[in-house]
Amino acid sequence: MSSSARITFAIPFYSGVPYLRRAIESVRAQSLKDWVCIVVDDAGAETDTEDAVASYGDSRIRYVRNQSNLGLAGNWNQALRISDTPLVTLLHSDDELLPGYAEAVIATHMAHPNAVAVFTRASIIDTDSKPVFSFPDRIKRIIESLKGSEPRVSGEEGLNGLLRGQYIFCPTLCYRASLLNPDPFQSRWRMVADLEFLATTLLNGGEFVGIPEELYSYRRHDKSQTALLTATTERFDEEIEIYGELSTRAEALGWSIAALTARKRRIIRLHLAYRIIGDLLHGRREPARSKRTALKRASQA
Repeated sequence: MSSSARITFAIPFYSGVPYLRRAIESVRAQSLKDWVCIVVDDAGAETDTEDAVASYGDSRIRYVRNQSNLGLAGNWNQALRISDTPLVTLLHSDDELLPGYAEAVIATHMAHPNAVAVFTRASIIDTDSKPVFSFPDRIKRIIESLKGSEPRVSGEEGLNGLLRGQYIFCPTLCYRASLLNPDPFQSRWRMVADLEFLATTLLNGGEFVGIPEELYSYRRHDKSQTALLTATTERFDEEIEIYGELSTRAEALGWSIAALTARKRRIIRLHLAYRIIGDLLHGRREPARSKRTALKRASQA
């Protein structure tokens, strides 16, 4: 392990060794070669994970296994705790980096030393790592404000933008470790721990800085936690709850515009409507019915 490394790619892992290999290979393909990579196995059932990591014979890459399962947020926090470089990226084990990611996030952090984290745009890929169209992600791209320069996301304006549509892909974030609170992700959430972290940082006066290039490939597939929780109402139940809490917190700061955006939950209602149509078109009547009930709850400001 290089003592001069400025960035750690911490990969929280539970299952899916073939995808994990692609994630590791995307780290090894970085144009910047001075990095550390840690695979943090959350007591997963797959028995070949450690051997897969060791097979690279690369001293920059190591494997750590939790003694017990910590859950998604707990494993993210654990990955941050055991990283000892100034900058840390929580690379999802089924995603891939583009070769220029490390150099870009380090340069942006150097230019913005007060940023809690910097983020990049993300492209959407399928199981075969090929580009794929995603309607919800296209809507987020329309909403977000990256227009060729590095935007600072801060204050009420920043929070209001995120509540209109979470255009910051959490796994693209590269964190400045010294500015993070202990255990920044809350274990109470299965789906919105990232949004809660982003919003809390903004509410506490922190800022994020964006990079306009697509330097991260976010994989959408049927077995991901996001897909599983979106198929039911679990994802939307959490979103409705966190938006309600954020409305209250924003109102307490006098951030009335952000509070109103949170109360209206327009992006949640739009997403639910889209999913209901999809369920009906595919004959999934019961999931459509449960999402209609969630839509009624989301519409209650």
